[in-house]
Amino acid sequence: MYFMNICTWNAKDEKAVEEKREKWRWPDKVKVLFEFLDLQGCRVINVIDTDEKGLIASRSDWVDILKFETFPVYPIGNTKKNIMK
Repeated sequence: MYFMNICTWNAKDEKAVEEKREKWRWPDKVKVLFEFLDLQGCRVINVIDTDEKGLIASRSDWVDILKFETFPVYPIGNTKKNIMK
């Protein structure tokens, strides 16, 4: 299943987020399709392919510092063609 995460954090935590991200790795059960950093700051958007356990595992190390908005999504149009290759 595909999930979109919009992850935000407080500007005061920027350095902590950067340091944690350098060391952190996605869990094995999670396939990252897209990952974008908002150039305005304090937000990352990603789309992952995983099950509920993978989704929980991908968020568990971050719940102390990030706020998550997560939705199930389905690709359409050219995105669907590219992902399904």
